[in-house]
Amino acid sequence: MSLKEKYFTFGKVIPGLTIDGQDAPYPVMNDREVRAIAGIMFVFGIVAFSFAFFQQNFLPLKVVVVLFFLDFSWRVFFGITLSPIAILARILIRGQKPEWVGAVQKRFAWSIGVALSSLMILLLFIFDVRGPINLTVCLICLTFMWLETSFGICVGCKIYYGLIRASILKEPDYRPACPGGVCTINKPKN
Repeated sequence: MSLKEKYFTFGKVIPGLTIDGQDAPYPVMNDREVRAIAGIMFVFGIVAFSFAFFQQNFLPLKVVVVLFFLDFSWRVFFGITLSPIAILARILIRGQKPEWVGAVQKRFAWSIGVALSSLMILLLFIFDVRGPINLTVCLICLTFMWLETSFGICVGCKIYYGLIRASILKEPDYRPACPGGVCTINKPKN
């Protein structure tokens, strides 16, 4: 296995893997790790948001927004193997049995994180905006992370599958597994 295959890939194909009785010949990732990442980011985000909202101290928010942008970007473009937050998440979930899910929809969801954190960088650093729009963007991001970590609900994954159902995105060759099987894309069209 090359260095690139080991550290800079998005998900991994596990020969012979089945999920919920279905073959899984596509890249997968450990949903426990993904939820731990979301939980760590949620804690960082809620602390930074609290400083900004209650004390009007935007420095922690600026630091966290840059951290989120860098970490989301790393995970989207290079995978989670060397993401600092993912490394911490793996340490925290060490010894737990993996729950495999498709990687493609997680990558799409993290792309939404890149977009939201990019918007916050523009608002905070370029336009020096502080107000309802920042509050709204932060609350959307925090809500997405809270739903992922608390309930295993990946809003970005649901958007991904909605775009496939609407024929905006191409349907993949294989239906990647979701936690609990909630994002089936092979439903009959009415």
